[in-house]
Amino acid sequence: MIMKRIASLALSLVLLLGCLPAALATEGPSSWAEEEVNRAVEVGLVPQSIQGDWQQPVTRGEFAMLVIRYLAVTYGRTDEQLVNDYMTYCPDRNGEFWGEEDFGDGLTWWQRFSDEKSGSYLTDLPTGEQRAYIQSAYHMGLVNGKGDGTVYDPEGAITRQEAACLLARAYEKLDPEDHRVALYSSYTDYSAMATWAVDSISSMVGLGIMGSTSASALTFEPSGTYSREQAAVTFLRLYEDAPVSAVKGNVIKLEEAAYQRAVWNALHKLGVADSQVRFRADTPYGTVLALEYSGMMQFYETLLFIPKDGQTVTLSGQSAGENWTLSADQTTLTYTIDGTVYTADLAT
Repeated sequence: MIMKRIASLALSLVLLLGCLPAALATEGPSSWAEEEVNRAVEVGLVPQSIQGDWQQPVTRGEFAMLVIRYLAVTYGRTDEQLVNDYMTYCPDRNGEFWGEEDFGDGLTWWQRFSDEKSGSYLTDLPTGEQRAYIQSAYHMGLVNGKGDGTVYDPEGAITRQEAACLLARAYEKLDPEDHRVALYSSYTDYSAMATWAVDSISSMVGLGIMGSTSASALTFEPSGTYSREQAAVTFLRLYEDAPVSAVKGNVIKLEEAAYQRAVWNALHKLGVADSQVRFRADTPYGTVLALEYSGMMQFYETLLFIPKDGQTVTLSGQSAGENWTLSADQTTLTYTIDGTVYTADLAT
């Protein structure tokens, strides 16, 4: 009789423990990460489904969720709002803009990326929550496929060098400045870093977001796995400590960021030899750039207008022109190409 009661009690305990909420049964963060992990959760940087089992390797699908969430919290939006606004104001990974006229399905970007019936370049997208995050991160140029580029491998564990690349791409949306530091003279495992990851690793090291895995020597362990708690901590450091961050209050509006990025991209296409900006005018309506590009055995000129609320307009793809003149109210640009005078309305 006693043995039956003990067995019955044991069975009851098993059933009770099996019914406990997942959060109570999962592994807490390590002591070194506990404070920062808790703060990351508090400010909303970690989606609910990733909270817990903090020391297990973070997957590629989970990291896509974290990337979108970091940008959403930074811009003061929900994940859905961030994706819809970004895809409206900013070009996709190929530098192109898309609108409802290109689809005719009446869906928002988030709905389109969530829809299992919508086609995708990635062939192994999961169903459920992660689908929209991975699609969004891919089209925003934050993540890439593997192999021939068509496989994402959402359940695969992310490596430290892959994590550095995703962290760098996310932060570069806010701050395109160069934060790289030399690694070859300090990190003992520099030769083990993939060539495609070196710039991102050096940026994250330079910003103090990632660092050595050893107390006795500088080692990065580029092929090592990355845990959920490490991911949460590094996104928190970007959110709080990066030169451009929400906490520092110097994140510009998404619409303005898209405009500034377009100007930055145009200027940074310049080569290292004899390339120059022949004319620049920053107006209330946008920026006019007359550019000469040269380098790597190539030379060409272009005249661009980058509006503050739309796509870049190529006024001339053959010549930068000359005699650029703005009207007194800065609404009209007059310029000459091969003796012919042209006029561009900047206000509309």
